[in-house]
Order: sequence, then structure tokens, then C-alpha cells
Amino acid sequence: AVSLFFLYLYDISHDHLTVEKAMAPLHYLTDARHHIINSEYNSSIRSLESAIRAMKIIEHHADSTADAHIEQAIEDLKLVEAEIKNDSVVVSDLNRAFFNALNSIAFANITISEASIEKGEKYRALNYMNASFSEMIGSLKFATDEEQRKLENKVINEIRQILSKMKDSDHAYRFNYNALNQEFEELIDIEKKTETEKVN
Repeated sequence: AVSLFFLYLYDISHDHLTVEKAMAPLHYLTDARHHIINSEYNSSIRSLESAIRAMKIIEHHADSTADAHIEQAIEDLKLVEAEIKNDSVVVSDLNRAFFNALNSIAFANITISEASIEKGEKYRALNYMNASFSEMIGSLKFATDEEQRKLENKVINEIRQILSKMKDSDHAYRFNYNALNQEFEELIDIEKKTETEKVN
């Protein structure tokens, strides 16, 4: 008999990624936040688990650098889930986990957009860039300090300009994905640095 684990891997590897699925973690995490605020803890756990499943689908389609960030973000969400189950939610853990999750998914969608541009698929690239933009907007409410907000807004404004040029261009608009990717990694690393400073 085929184990459930291998059936799960088969489902993940054969799950076609759509823009709707790329946006799913944002919707599930928004729902989870709403449920936590309203002390609807069972519902919040279901939303978190749905977010994690959706992130694993995106992870399969992103590049290896983005995968590593998603894996760490999933571990952070599992910590929040454990705190909810133990009735001991730490707000700073929640903010950090949700901030990292949304930025990791946004980063993954940028890498998918980049791969689409390289294939000449302008509209697919545009759609995943739009998804990334929405996820970054969503992450702002979880930023814990001014440095995070400043860099987040900087990258958001850059993506807004890129989206405008992509929409207005009749061909596959080219820009420096490497610089954008670097800023995403810096943004995710800022949260790690902030957490390390709090521990020390």
C-alpha cells in the first residue's frame, strides 16, 4: 500500500499553481488574524493550517532561495499554532510569523514572475507580480518597527512602478529582478535581526 506521506508528496508536486492559489496564504492568514482577535481559536488554527498547506504548494513552484524562506516561515506559523493550542499566544511571535510568511510568499511570487518573464509570458509575470504586491501590503500591519515599515514601503513603491510599466508596455518589460530579490531578502533578514536583538 502507498503511504499517506507519499500520496501527500504526489498531490503537492502535481498541484498546478494559479494566481488564486498564490494569493491563498494572504487570505487564510487574514482570516486567522481575525479569528485570533475575536478569540475564535479553533477557527484560527484551521486557517493557519490552510495557510501552511497553501504555502507548500507555492514552495514547490518557487526557486530554492525562496523555498528556504518559506520553510522558515512555516516553522514560525507552527509555533504560533502551538501557542494558540496552549492558550498562550505571544503577540510578538504572531506578528513576526505573519510578517515573515507574507514576505516569503511575496518573494516566491516574484521569482515565479521572473521565470515567466524569461519565458516571454508577460501576463503571467504581471499576475504574480500583482500577487506579490498585495501580500506586501498585507504584511505592513505586522511590521513591528519603523525600519521594517520603511523598507517594506520602499519595495512596495518599486513594485508599484514596475507594475505600471509592465501594464503600459506592449512587450515583456525588462527590469533588474536581482536587485528586487536582494531587497526582499534584506526585508526578511531585518525581522530575523530584530528577533535576535530581542533575545540578546
